[in-house]
Amino acid sequence: MEWQTDALDSASTTGVVEGSDVTTSALTPTTRLSNYTQISRRMFRVSKTQEAIDHAGRASEYEYQAGKALKMLANDMEKTLHDGTGNSGASGTARELKGVRSAITTNVITAATGSTTAALSLTNLNLLLKTIWAAGGKPNAIYVNGSQKEAVSAFSTPITRNIDASTKRYTNVVNVFDSAYGTLDVVLDRYATTSELLALQEDQFKVAYLRPVMVSPLPDDGGGKKGVAEVEYTLQYGNEAASGKLTNLS
Repeated sequence: MEWQTDALDSASTTGVVEGSDVTTSALTPTTRLSNYTQISRRMFRVSKTQEAIDHAGRASEYEYQAGKALKMLANDMEKTLHDGTGNSGASGTARELKGVRSAITTNVITAATGSTTAALSLTNLNLLLKTIWAAGGKPNAIYVNGSQKEAVSAFSTPITRNIDASTKRYTNVVNVFDSAYGTLDVVLDRYATTSELLALQEDQFKVAYLRPVMVSPLPDDGGGKKGVAEVEYTLQYGNEAASGKLTNLS
């Protein structure tokens, strides 16, 4: 799948001489981007006996398993959109889409060099946001795994919390990071790797479908009803320099 992306030229303070004629110059052309479409699939089957008997809490075992297959397919898609490395496929090899992590190549900040790692800190997070801002981006969300979500909530900079004692609730979490470079939601993503943090301008990313999610019945070969949940999709992204990632985190 292919699409076009564009970027604005740098701002200029150059004025125009009074009475001068208009001259034209060639504009920077748009950039053609592409990504491979990937097929994801979840199979399910139900024996004739299972479909015939009464079940506690559901009328049809086939419909229940179809719904479960759709949920597992959604998990597969989320993980792939995050971690996919991109692969054109070959005979006997499936195509794989390029996910968000692989798409971001411009604004990459390494918390530690070589094979070493370093803890997430306010300093290296601010450096990432500053780098993205300098490249023209305006990220609105930080995607983190559980350990990095804890690290954000434990930044040493003092945080004032106003808590209503009547709720009997103890709050020790940061869900919104108000930085010098904008306000960002801190999104807990179970498929985010513990070694990276993604700062995304979310309007530059979307899921594009070649074939939408569908549940289709398969022929019954005698043992019972079968079905498949399937989708063909990819990650479509604009200017990846509007986002960034922090790597080599412990």
